[in-house]
Order: sequence, then C-alpha cells, then structure tokens
Amino acid sequence: MNALPKQSFLALVAIGWADKQLQRVEITGLARAAKDAGLDAAALAEIEAATKTKTDLSSLDFSSLSQWEQVLTYALAAWIAEVDGVVSTSETELLADLGQKLGLPVPLRARAAVAAHDIACLPEGGRPDKYDFQKLVARLKERMPQVAKG
Repeated sequence: MNALPKQSFLALVAIGWADKQLQRVEITGLARAAKDAGLDAAALAEIEAATKTKTDLSSLDFSSLSQWEQVLTYALAAWIAEVDGVVSTSETELLADLGQKLGLPVPLRARAAVAAHDIACLPEGGRPDKYDFQKLVARLKERMPQVAKG
C-alpha cells in the first residue's frame, strides 16, 4: 500500500470507536493496514495504544495530507466502518465529520467509499486478514485518476 501517515490510521481508529466499541476484527484490520503502509514501530505502537482507549478526530490534523492521502484515508475509514457487518448511525456521522476534516468534496467521498466496498465484496474481502489493500489502491486509481499518484 502507498504510505499513509500515522494520523490517517488514528482517524481509522476513531471511526472504529464511533459505535462505542472497537471490535477485534476492526483492530486486526487496522493493524494490518498500518503494517502494510510501512509505518515505523513507534507509530504502530501509538496506533495500537489508541485501539485500547476511545479515540476521536478532534486532536488530529490532516492539513499536511495530499488529496490522494485524503481519499485513501477516507476509503479505508469507509471500509473500517463496515468491516464488522453493521454501519451504525454514529459511524456514518463520524465518516461525514472525517470527510469534512479532510476537506474532501462529497462526490470524492462517495467514490472512495464505493471503491472500498467493491474490494470488500470480493471473495473473503470483508475479512481483515484477507482484505486486499493493493486492490483498493488500484481501484481508487482507476476510479479517480485525477487524484491518484503516478
């Protein structure tokens, strides 16, 4: 997966906490995504710590993210919201808040979420240990070439 900064993964943890509980399946998915993104040990430890106590978006700064990183962060957040099988009202609201904080227009949010869902619908794609992050990156590049990195 293309590298994403630590704050992207902390945002994903916050999405996981939106329904007041972070499921084991969500933690597994987050840990795998962060590792696949090439984060260093210190960042991985901070993300792991965030999975143990409720985390929110208020302290996160996304101003340094490129538009591609914003789209990828949002797509992964949409996947994390649905990985436990139910997207709660609080997760939906927090996804909207994340989209605003990222500065992503609603049409880009929708395309990012659809791309994440497409990959989740592949055989075993809904399982965090089987979710194909590289296919998500490829699908996003295909659906949004205007924001994709070369």
